[in-house]
Amino acid sequence: SRSACGVRSDWLVGAALVRRSRIQPAWSPSGVARSDCAGSSNSSPAVRQKEMTKLYKIHSHAQIQDLQARADELGHSNEHMDVNLVSLESVRIACESYALLCPLIMESGSWECPELDSLSVVAGLSLEIQKLEHDVLPQLMVQEAKLERGALEAILLMKNSEIKLSHLGKCFKEALGVLKEDLVSAQVKDLSIVLNDIVVHVLEGNCYGAWLQARLPVLIQLVTDVLETPVRFCDPDECSDE
Repeated sequence: SRSACGVRSDWLVGAALVRRSRIQPAWSPSGVARSDCAGSSNSSPAVRQKEMTKLYKIHSHAQIQDLQARADELGHSNEHMDVNLVSLESVRIACESYALLCPLIMESGSWECPELDSLSVVAGLSLEIQKLEHDVLPQLMVQEAKLERGALEAILLMKNSEIKLSHLGKCFKEALGVLKEDLVSAQVKDLSIVLNDIVVHVLEGNCYGAWLQARLPVLIQLVTDVLETPVRFCDPDECSDE
């Protein structure tokens, strides 16, 4: 079953179904576990499946695109493959990466990606932060003497975003466990704190106008920084090729 912390993938409805294939990817496989005596009749089915399982490590969105292109081009295959998502270039690209990788894994009975749930959480973070970037913050850029309807709606949306980001950030941190290079969780936590501080001061009527305008540049920069943060899903030295 999918993780409770995973985002809903309704926004993927209508995505093209991707055929599975016996592929050789555009990049070199990180590791291919093969039997030294594939024809042996002494091996159990489980052992033979492990021996014939291919392992591919992905470090970028471009490699997911390559995987999709090869699968679509070469057709269907039931060959078992483990897709190991090690990292992505940024939180921003996670939405597109999830939209490509999820159908590849979900539509196949023989491909697995242990990091898919974690990617879904980062995709949710990305969507929510980009909503702040494109829909919420622009409404607050024009200084107003009082809290008018448009600005009030933006503040309420900001409050909702703070709640969602705080929850998703915790989910991602829990999914990763102890990770040496988890930059995302800390960045999301900082963004949530700033959002909450602004929302509380504005909705309690303590501050607005010039006070808010002085803080918007810092908030905008923080939003950009989080979106451009590289995402690490596992430590490279712990992602075994075996």
